[in-house]
Amino acid sequence: MNIALILSTLISISRAKGLAADQACFARALIYSATADFRHDSIPTAVQALKTNGPASNVQFDHTEDQTWFTDDRLAQYDAIVFLQNTGEVLDTNGQAAFQRYIDSGGNFVGIHAASDCLRNSTFFDRELGASCPGVT
Repeated sequence: MNIALILSTLISISRAKGLAADQACFARALIYSATADFRHDSIPTAVQALKTNGPASNVQFDHTEDQTWFTDDRLAQYDAIVFLQNTGEVLDTNGQAAFQRYIDSGGNFVGIHAASDCLRNSTFFDRELGASCPGVT
């Protein structure tokens, strides 16, 4: 995982919001690392690395594996949603619909390692990624 690349992407998001790099304002990003299939042992380390390095780039990270967080009101609080090493069907129908509305209204999405290996049954998600893991069941 290239933390510098991820943080630079999120810095771009914060600047697009009109936040200067030296302002005390932070871009807010939600790390979502739920898994329904294979689980990477490195998830806790990756979450900690993002949270530790985020403030230096004016990014505040929240973290959850709770799919009930995917509601319109809660997602509206975030400048970006980060899918981190997710696998399998990690959102129910309501969560997928809220996530789609978030993206459709201009929300930002960052997929990190294995993001294309989740929500395999979602046409919306496949379109967002531009690809999926074919043949994975």
